[in-house]
Amino acid sequence: AFCYSLSAENNDDLVKVKIYSNVKQLQRGADFYLALEMNITDDWHVYWENPGDSGLPTEVKWETPKGVEKDGDLIWQVPEKIKWSDMINYGYSHKMYLIQKFKTTRISDAQEIKIKAKLNWLVCKEKCIPQDKDISIDLKVGETFIKSDQDKLINELLASAPITFESKNSTFDVDDDNLSIELLDKPKDLQSVTDIYFVTAGITDNTHKTKIVNNKNKVLDDFKVSPYTDTVPVELELLVLYKDNNGTSKSYETIIKQK
Repeated sequence: AFCYSLSAENNDDLVKVKIYSNVKQLQRGADFYLALEMNITDDWHVYWENPGDSGLPTEVKWETPKGVEKDGDLIWQVPEKIKWSDMINYGYSHKMYLIQKFKTTRISDAQEIKIKAKLNWLVCKEKCIPQDKDISIDLKVGETFIKSDQDKLINELLASAPITFESKNSTFDVDDDNLSIELLDKPKDLQSVTDIYFVTAGITDNTHKTKIVNNKNKVLDDFKVSPYTDTVPVELELLVLYKDNNGTSKSYETIIKQK
């Protein structure tokens, strides 16, 4: 349930958006990244691609010139679990970043290009307010690659973002109102799984506490299916949080199939 009534707060200042590139001059034929930074007022939050029990996912639509295309999906940072009333949501407070990789083909003889992004999000505290923002960036085009001042930041964000991991043998099983996960494929440095989030939205009852079992060759976890779920798809996308052999927090995204 959302409340869209406004208060005396300056709602335009609840979320401030900036756009960065890892290059200040784009090399023809080379890849590059853009990062969207959302600075969120204290005590407010916005949502992950799976918002959880309430909320709406943050969305981005890109407008690119001829010769420039998106390469893959948005790259998200690991979200927070946000408890509100009797619900569990997934999102970000204070600051969030969204990163998009782009590839270039022929960019004619243009010396500069403009890329536009249209963002839509829901920002919430005791109430929720839908907002949007149009933002753009101009990039020079040349025969050489020139890093920007934000290249280090973007590379740090890419390094901390979940990796993509293939799970050929991991499965899930659905029985009445329960959903059981068995992870048989694990990154080599995985010591123990600490949490599992569903990227596929609307499947589980997020208020149900689960207990992860880390065995030597597999990881087990049981969930409650959401009472609002009509059917469970044959494939589920997961975000798996884990500790590596050095105790460092890491994560990976993977797709598992129904047993």
